[in-house]
Amino acid sequence: MVSHGFVLPTRGVVLSADDSLEQAARVQSEVIGLARRAEAFGFDGVWAGDSVLAKPRLEPLSTLAAVAGATESVTLGSAVYLPQLRNPVHVAHQTATVDQVSGGRLALGVGVGVGSGVATEHDQLDVPYDRRGVVLDEGLEIVEGLWDDEPVSADGGFFELRDADIGIRPCGRSPPIYIASATFDPRDGFPRQIRDRMAARGDGWLPIGMSTEMYEAGIERAREIVDDAGRDASSFGAAYYQDVVIAETEADAIEQARTFLERYYPSWGELSDDDVRKRGAFGPPSVVADHLERYADAGVEKFVTRFTAADQREQLQRFADIVV
Repeated sequence: MVSHGFVLPTRGVVLSADDSLEQAARVQSEVIGLARRAEAFGFDGVWAGDSVLAKPRLEPLSTLAAVAGATESVTLGSAVYLPQLRNPVHVAHQTATVDQVSGGRLALGVGVGVGSGVATEHDQLDVPYDRRGVVLDEGLEIVEGLWDDEPVSADGGFFELRDADIGIRPCGRSPPIYIASATFDPRDGFPRQIRDRMAARGDGWLPIGMSTEMYEAGIERAREIVDDAGRDASSFGAAYYQDVVIAETEADAIEQARTFLERYYPSWGELSDDDVRKRGAFGPPSVVADHLERYADAGVEKFVTRFTAADQREQLQRFADIVV
């Protein structure tokens, strides 16, 4: 059964507000309020993106903790979280806390981040950009260890611990980890580091910018990787991150998305119509519905949708009219 998640506008409230008071008001209405609204519409989850310096926004785990208190049942997900920018002990402590206060609703989409701004962000936070994947994997191993019952010792290339114990555990099973990816064609195989990450601890796949043919081949290969690692592939999650704008015409939807994305990612420069189209679905409700059906047929089980338009409330309502 296909489910739908809504990406909270945690960067949008920063970009659209003139001062901290307006930001606070927008956080209540456009983050907390829309999370409640998404749950009322029947969405399965609400998700928050991550950046510390490259794309300023609300911190995702703090945001999800606040949303936990305002909702009852939706999954609280990160799409996507960059754990390597933090010490893994802090990551384990924060994630276990959010999972506890939400009653076991946390899900973690994790990735390394890409782009010139992300490279500078890593440098400023003293994380080697060209080794960020290694830092991520070493950190995730520590995080998962701290989620378990025994104290953790580690002597790796980046982190050293002796009998560390955060004292709390996730609520029930550990939060599922979705391995995020972009910028490659899985029909040619997965890059080694993503393949190893998926084999070791992936509970699902969360790519962006895939054709249906790419996605179908990719999720099949991902489950083979998990199975070859001796893990149960039957419950491996098939998620997909996408951008959506619903409008009366495709041209209007693409123009809204282009304006949003060029402000959101100023280093990208001018985007063509095709650049925008590759990121998701843009146009009338029938076009978006057809897009969702095609990707579901390709194997997507969980859509994680960001509305790349100024009016988040309208887009959420129109999308709900299609899927709920």
